[in-house]
Amino acid sequence: MVAYRFAHADEFDAVLAFYSQMIDLMPGTDFDVCWKHGVHPSPAFLRESVAAGGLLMGVAAAGELAGDDGAPLLPSGERLASAMVLNSEGAPGYEGVSWLVDAAPGEAWVLHVVATLPCFHGRGLAEGLVRASIDAARAVGKKSLRLDTFISNKRGQRLYEKCGFQKLGDYPIAYDGLGICSIRVYELPLLANDGQK
Repeated sequence: MVAYRFAHADEFDAVLAFYSQMIDLMPGTDFDVCWKHGVHPSPAFLRESVAAGGLLMGVAAAGELAGDDGAPLLPSGERLASAMVLNSEGAPGYEGVSWLVDAAPGEAWVLHVVATLPCFHGRGLAEGLVRASIDAARAVGKKSLRLDTFISNKRGQRLYEKCGFQKLGDYPIAYDGLGICSIRVYELPLLANDGQK
């Protein structure tokens, strides 16, 4: 069984190994989102996210998921299968998006670097992770969840729409190492009619 929880400080090395594996396994796939070692997601960004309590993980006991022997091992003995960062920081260009929910700084969370190791694809782990982020955001009273993804990331877009996110359109967003790109933006309102335009 997969459990979803936030990473602890002593789990940073496994988190870094997880994202390093993702970067190595992405090129040329239908989930290649142009991440680069040392650039995005940077070790500093990941370390800050773990320290702030904002890195959500999908974990399972070692040997519980078939094919998990390549997944990073956490100090607890669990295997790290999926992860994302949740914070209130949108990428440069978010200020130009026509959001569904009028949220002051800190009232909405943004999903970043959502990933599941390829050996676990097709098992519902990514959906479980996204749904866990929705539960976590509701638990702390956030008004909405926001995210952006490459237009070519059809797999991710299907996942977000299945979880209730609404496609808002394509906007120019700045990414480290890539410059300004046309990016598809999504939002999931969490509080019924509270601050919605």
